[in-house]
Amino acid sequence: MISKPIILNTMKRFVLTLLIISSVNGLLISQPVKKAERIKEEEVPVAVRLAFENDFGKIPEDGYWIVHFNVTNEGGKTTAKPISYTFRKGNKGDKIEVRYSPEGKLDTSKGLKKTSGDS
Repeated sequence: MISKPIILNTMKRFVLTLLIISSVNGLLISQPVKKAERIKEEEVPVAVRLAFENDFGKIPEDGYWIVHFNVTNEGGKTTAKPISYTFRKGNKGDKIEVRYSPEGKLDTSKGLKKTSGDS
């Protein structure tokens, strides 16, 4: 015959374990997921395109844009928030890569020289 204190201790451990697992699960689900996706030039915000043209002149042809974004799920609602927009062209020696914030602030650039006097 099993005594009551052993059953109560086992139930307390079980409930505590479930509580810990559900807490950890809640934290993991609410963490943002970073993603990147290739997009058309028309999908790039106007502020980013204008900043590129002001900094480097005309956007080169045969390049492509990538948006980096976080996906979060809060209260059953999934939202995507852009982190940066990157223009890429070429590879290896003649590679161009320029990254902007969603507001149009230049983050990094490789392979192109700025045409404006600002840094």
